[in-house]
Order: sequence, then structure tokens, then C-alpha cells
Amino acid sequence: MKKTLVALAALLLAGCASNPYEPTLQVKSSFANASAVAPAGQTHIRVHRLEQSSIVPFEKTCPLMVFLDGQTVASLHFNQYVDLNVPNGMRTIEVRIACALTKTTGSITVDANGKNISLVTDRSFFGTYNIRPEGSSK
Repeated sequence: MKKTLVALAALLLAGCASNPYEPTLQVKSSFANASAVAPAGQTHIRVHRLEQSSIVPFEKTCPLMVFLDGQTVASLHFNQYVDLNVPNGMRTIEVRIACALTKTTGSITVDANGKNISLVTDRSFFGTYNIRPEGSSK
């Protein structure tokens, strides 16, 4: 019994570690769902909406809209990401919950210079959305 329990726990952990999140299927731009290697003159940007517990009723079903330089490129549900290949230069990425009645946006300006950029987004304690480089603190 103990061996079976340990084997199941190891299998569960291995499954979670191998695919911690999934790509979104809701894309609205030719920049989205790009290959992991950007063509010359472009930068690969990944935006990942972190999984969060929520007491807000609509938040589990309402998508987080992703904007690149003011244009909608994708929408994300919890634990989804979108890959973008964008022309090099200064780029503004904004996220906004689609169903909110108040301003809940977050934005970041990045220097798309040919090096891969990985961003994460989540909701703060105050209900606004943060977007920041992966691995940086809130």
C-alpha cells in the first residue's frame, strides 16, 4: 500500500512538472501562437497568466485580454499562455480582465531586441492585474 501511494504521488508530481500550463486557443492576431524561435528582426514574447485561487465569481470564466501596442492579440484563462513574435523595438503589453466594471489593467513596456522575453500576469490583493518578467517578485 505504501509503495503504491508513493508511486502515485511521484506520478502526479511528474505530470505537473512536465506541463505546468497550456497554450491558449483564443488568439486574435497574426503575432500570436508563434514558434518559439522568432524570425530575424523579431522577438519572441511569452505571456503566461498564473493560476490563482479566486473568490470573485466571474474570474474563473472571464478571460484576461492581452494587448500588444493597443491591439488585442489573445485572451487567457488561468494557467494559459500565448507566444508572440513581434517586430523589434519598444513594445507595450497590457492585460485587462474582460468582465470587470472597474479599471483592472496592468501594463509593461519591453525592449524587443531579439532576445526571448517571458512575462507572467496575475491579480494583486487589491484586484488590479500585474504583468512582470518571469522570476521577478511582485
